[in-house]
Amino acid sequence: MPKIRTLSWWLIAWTLPAVIAAALGWRGVWGGGSAFTDYLIPIPVAGGALHVPSFLVATVAVMLLPTLGAAGAVRVRALLIGMALAGVLYLLNLQPILAALKTGAAWPSLWEANPLGLFLLSDALLALLFTAAVPRPWLRVDLAALVLVLLPVALPLSMALPRVGALAEVKFTAGPGQHGDARGDEMLMVHTTFDPAAPDFRRHAEAWALQPQSMVHPRFHVSAETMALLFTRDAEAGRRSGRDKAEATLCLYEDDTPPRWLPGAGDCFSGHENFSGQVARAAAARPAEEPAELRSHLAAVELCAPFRDRPVPEGQGLQLTRGLICAGLPRERERLRRKFPDDPRLAS
Repeated sequence: MPKIRTLSWWLIAWTLPAVIAAALGWRGVWGGGSAFTDYLIPIPVAGGALHVPSFLVATVAVMLLPTLGAAGAVRVRALLIGMALAGVLYLLNLQPILAALKTGAAWPSLWEANPLGLFLLSDALLALLFTAAVPRPWLRVDLAALVLVLLPVALPLSMALPRVGALAEVKFTAGPGQHGDARGDEMLMVHTTFDPAAPDFRRHAEAWALQPQSMVHPRFHVSAETMALLFTRDAEAGRRSGRDKAEATLCLYEDDTPPRWLPGAGDCFSGHENFSGQVARAAAARPAEEPAELRSHLAAVELCAPFRDRPVPEGQGLQLTRGLICAGLPRERERLRRKFPDDPRLAS
């Protein structure tokens, strides 16, 4: 593979999803900042980590395909086509769409901001483009090629289909989310067939929100620490984040703050500070001469101390920010000790 072609592949394939996501206004995987920077960084705490598997597969395909015979090239292209189709399925709002087809309910929004789907689709289409000229025939249908197309497609379908029945039975459909001003604050429109003024509405809504498979409670959400659920009976408002049509708001908190109900499009965020916000504020209050990463670590140590003897709740799908931050302190301390070996505050 010529050096210029290799360099072009690496540059275009790695950066294109980040450019597309930024142009679409997507946020980073953890909810902070633009997706552009987040998708370019290939480390576990950034969105770029999700890009690594499909990028490596596509890179191997681009390097090997010109050296293969017709049969091998057909099978590699079949795999790339399967990756592209899997990417489309991940980008589709697949579970609500299948539930709507099953029940005849209101049609949900067609697409969702799924970075994994974008990475698969972008890498596969680019790899097909880079190898379009070699060798012929470009594609031939046989059993092996069909299997290689269907294997990647089976993954998003196997993830979506088991939940379709549950989604079809509930009377609540989550729509698009929006980020609040502070990290961890998120709002979610929810279309409901129930009347929010009905006596048993709140009981049904809270029971639905507490189900792990609903994935709306901040304890089951990968980036939210406070979630404002805005309920509406207007299906179109539920699809387009029409807050003016919200009839009731349920405020849910990842910490021990009890849930609360507010009329209309209520404000769940004022007067409440998330754990990550507390860490950021405590870090900013430390002496300015301390390195930023040391300030953040020492602030987290101080804030995690009261919870040392309180185990983090465990269970299906739980994503507790405090647990993630506090559990990672020993590993972070060891890293900082190597960087600041003379700092006694980093002693075990």
